[in-house]
Amino acid sequence: MSEEKRAFVEDSDMKIAGSAPRQQPDDGEVAAMEFQHQKQNGNIERAYRLGQRLSDRFFVIDEILVKYASPRLLGNPVIESNAQVLFAFIVDTILEHGCPDSIIAQTALNYFHEQVRERSPRTYDTIVESGAFSLYLLCSWDERMSRSCIGDAFADSCDMEDDPDVVRLGDQLYREYFDVCKEELGRAEFVR
Repeated sequence: MSEEKRAFVEDSDMKIAGSAPRQQPDDGEVAAMEFQHQKQNGNIERAYRLGQRLSDRFFVIDEILVKYASPRLLGNPVIESNAQVLFAFIVDTILEHGCPDSIIAQTALNYFHEQVRERSPRTYDTIVESGAFSLYLLCSWDERMSRSCIGDAFADSCDMEDDPDVVRLGDQLYREYFDVCKEELGRAEFVR
């Protein structure tokens, strides 16, 4: 074979620039573009502010606890720490289901956790190590969820499952914390 023919055959698999089909952006590129879009429309800043407000509310939930707990339950550190875990669960749930997208939800949740960790590392550790999240998730997934499922889970996480006052407290705290978090989410005024 002549030198010219060999060069032609060897070059036959070469593509001309610009003739290849444009590749779709990968998941990372799509996420980066979405993050930039959310940053430009102000939603990232709104998410940070929401995470901050929720962490501020987190550190005053004792006021809500005092409102609903019977005198014998007040000052009980197990009740107090489990109330904090319940509040953190509701923050997670409200953000996941109420934010415009997962980037906004994760931004607000990460900032919430960051603020809790900075202000009280021990409380943060209690939240992330608690098995109560699983109990609460099971309740939220159960379509036939009884009215006291969260209360039962709360009492169970306090090792007081036989105490109707603790079950009732868990239900009351759930409703109150849910309303508080929902209110804060509404104040965020995310661009949709």
